[in-house]
Amino acid sequence: MALTGANNEQKIWNFLTGHGMSEQGAAGMMGNIYAESGLLPNNLQNTGNTKLKMTDAEYTAAVDSGSYTNFARDGQGYGLCQWTFWSRKAALLEYAKAAGKSVGDLETQLLFLMKELGESFKSVLSVLKSAATVREASDAVLLNFERPANTVESVRVKRAGYGQGYFDKYAKKPATPATGGGTTGGKITTGKQLAQRAEDVARNYKTLYIMGCFGAPMNEANKKRYCNNHTYNKAAARQKMIQAASADTFGFDCVCLIKGLLWGWSGDKSKTYGGAVYQANGVPDIGADTMIARCSGVSTDFSNIEVGEAVWLSGHIGVYIGGGLAVECSPAWENRVQITAVANIGAKAGYNSRRWLKHGKLPYVTYDGTTSGAAPAPSAPSTSTPKQEQVEAAQYFDKAQARAYKVDAKSGLNIRTGAGTEKKSMGVLKNGTTVRCYGYYNKVGKTIWLYVAVNGITGYVCKDWLK
Repeated sequence: MALTGANNEQKIWNFLTGHGMSEQGAAGMMGNIYAESGLLPNNLQNTGNTKLKMTDAEYTAAVDSGSYTNFARDGQGYGLCQWTFWSRKAALLEYAKAAGKSVGDLETQLLFLMKELGESFKSVLSVLKSAATVREASDAVLLNFERPANTVESVRVKRAGYGQGYFDKYAKKPATPATGGGTTGGKITTGKQLAQRAEDVARNYKTLYIMGCFGAPMNEANKKRYCNNHTYNKAAARQKMIQAASADTFGFDCVCLIKGLLWGWSGDKSKTYGGAVYQANGVPDIGADTMIARCSGVSTDFSNIEVGEAVWLSGHIGVYIGGGLAVECSPAWENRVQITAVANIGAKAGYNSRRWLKHGKLPYVTYDGTTSGAAPAPSAPSTSTPKQEQVEAAQYFDKAQARAYKVDAKSGLNIRTGAGTEKKSMGVLKNGTTVRCYGYYNKVGKTIWLYVAVNGITGYVCKDWLK
């Protein structure tokens, strides 16, 4: 099927959405492709141009003609996704030759991309097909497909920003319902989607804690409304904050953040409630204490909490987003929608911590059984002298992970035959033990389990307990 579109970005967008990706998924993928290659299929890594003394076009022509034979193993990123690892470059070249196309052909690389996703990165493809936010899709590609050395938060935000630009440009805008309600931005149906949306609000929107507000932008009409809707907001200090808010600031309180998102909040400044429609999607207008009472699987044990569950203490509620973190809207600390550490799981550097009383599964979304990946403190196995056993193969490589670490767990750290606390322990490493990782690792949820060598044996340890 020939590509359609006037330029590369249109062709790539139409191809990705035509192959089953959600609009958010396609945008997240494109943001990463742009960061890697500028959407140019014949792009050679800049260091390659210098090292090999060839332009992008010269390199591509030399590979196609066979005059340059070190394509797979020259260590230079190439193409839309800057394929670099030798086996992936070799597969790309073989695929292009089999199709009778240039290795730098746009359609050929897009087809190869879908082949890789469908065969070797199925979990990433699943996210790209179901993603409800650009950030969710962008992070999946960055962290589990591209896997560059630098994946710090600023890099994630930048790539998601590129993707958001494509989404804003090409996504079909949902029609405004005839009833006069706002654009919803997509119905949230899973706990993971709820967590992603909540994190997106915390990271990418201006917000302010306003009692009884479920996402209204602070235009003059709404400032007047919310300065008088609740006794809490009538306090002089609160009124001053509301009046000082810019028009692109959205108001929430703790439970109204959850309700607003489930009611379809989309960050639309032109809508009275930011796109939310009161009591939409079968979600009632209830308080925090009633909401936790309606949850299933309510527990005080946080070791098996799932992404998207509600976290609660009397009169206050938030959303667990994984990795030992929650999103809550609170007048404490930042006085806005913010990301905080769940103290029940452990403190996190750079985050304020809150200890919650309970957590539970909201009845308005579904859960797939995936736990947070935030590993509980390791319990000491029966022996403190690890013995080598057969271990599972590592699925990921990142040279940024390669270095020496020290165990940072007072009770010691299990070294296991695979990634995950359910995998067999080969023994315990004492606190302060030095281990060496050569860049290989596996993942459970968002948690990284490094493949390490120590005292003549190899196995997996949870990175959360290393320093």
